[in-house]
Amino acid sequence: MHPRDERDEWLMAQVALCQRESLEPLVRRYAGPLYGFIRRMIRDTHQCDDLFQEVFVAVWQKRRTYQFPRPFKPWLFTIALNKCRAAFRAPTRPATGLESIIDQPAVADVTPAEKITATETTQIVARIVQQLPPQQRLVVALRIWEGLSYAEIARMVGRTEATVRSNMHHGLAALRKALEPYL
Repeated sequence: MHPRDERDEWLMAQVALCQRESLEPLVRRYAGPLYGFIRRMIRDTHQCDDLFQEVFVAVWQKRRTYQFPRPFKPWLFTIALNKCRAAFRAPTRPATGLESIIDQPAVADVTPAEKITATETTQIVARIVQQLPPQQRLVVALRIWEGLSYAEIARMVGRTEATVRSNMHHGLAALRKALEPYL
C-alpha cells in the first residue's frame, strides 16, 4: 500500500520510529487545513508561514511522544494551537490587513457577480470571526473549518466539553447578531 493511502495514525507511528518518508504524506494531507487554521488564528501572513513550518518541525521533534493509535489530527492541531499561543505572547508585528486572514472560496463556473458576492461574504464573516473573543474564535475555527468534535477541542484547549460547547454557542450567537444587517 502506498503511504498516501495509509491512515494518519499509522503514518505517524512510522514517523515516531524515525522513518522520515512517512512524514511527507502527513504534511501534504494537512498542509491546507493546518495553514488555514493558523491563518484564522494569526493575522500576519509571514508569521503564519513561519508557524506552519514550526508546527511540522515540532511534529518531528516530538515524534517519540506520539502514542499510537491516538488520533493524529487533534494531536497535530494541539501542537499548532500551542505555537499560536506562543506567538500571541511574543512581541507583535502589525497585521498585514484583512486579506491575509481570508480563505477565498473555491468556486468554479460562477458569474462575476456571484464571485464578488462570495468574496464579500467571506470578508464579512472573516472580519466578524476575528472580532470574537480568542476562546470563541478558536472553538469556532476548530469546529467549523477543521471539523473537530467538541471532545477533541476540549482536550486540545484544556477545557470541559461543556465549556467548549458554550464558547461555540456564544460565538455563533455573536456571528448571527453581527450578520443580521447583511441578511
